[in-house]
Amino acid sequence: MGKMDWSVDQLERDLSASFALLGRMEHGGVLAPGESAALADGVMRCMNAALLKVSESLETQALLRRELAAMREDLRRAGDEHVSFMQSQDQRIRALEGELQALRAQSLLAEGALRHFPSDAFLSRPLVVRSAQGDFLGVSVVAGQPLCMGDFVRLVEQGGDQGRIVCTLWEERGPDWFLTMSVSGQGATRRCCYVLETRAVLTPSGNHVTELVGMAENGVAVSDDYLLQMFKQLRESLQE
Repeated sequence: MGKMDWSVDQLERDLSASFALLGRMEHGGVLAPGESAALADGVMRCMNAALLKVSESLETQALLRRELAAMREDLRRAGDEHVSFMQSQDQRIRALEGELQALRAQSLLAEGALRHFPSDAFLSRPLVVRSAQGDFLGVSVVAGQPLCMGDFVRLVEQGGDQGRIVCTLWEERGPDWFLTMSVSGQGATRRCCYVLETRAVLTPSGNHVTELVGMAENGVAVSDDYLLQMFKQLRESLQE
């Protein structure tokens, strides 16, 4: 501001010196009478117009500076709002991803609860027991087809006296599947609970079978001879 004031003062001094020079030139006869005043008036009009333009230019510059500062502030505020928006979006996305993972885990648990039983391949393989000599013994049904695990379960569930109730439950323990069969009803003198231990086995001849490894009746394990006798009776009943 001081530099601008100094320039104005310097301009006034230079104009005063110029006007004095014009006056001396008029007195010396270089200029016609009254011509120095006309020249001075013209110079003043030009200077006033120039100063007006300078003033307008300074006002325009000041306005532009204010608008530029306002734009910068708007951009800064918009940038802050964008950063805040993106952060909130990231938090929301992470929350949604967490909810999705939780739902998937619940879905897998529900699916596992609904489908917690052996595969169709396991249930469709021939059901066998192993003799003391290590031979695999099975049971044939109609047309010589081997009795599979699924057929055995259906025979137990659908056989017996009317009103007989059979409840089954599969449980996987390592390589084995345990089948719990609870039998009760009008024709049964007491409730019986059987637990069958089964396992997928590949025989030396290359056949995939489901072996009945062991069985317990009301919590008491039965002997291998009992299993063999049970298979013999089952074979005879199916072949009648």
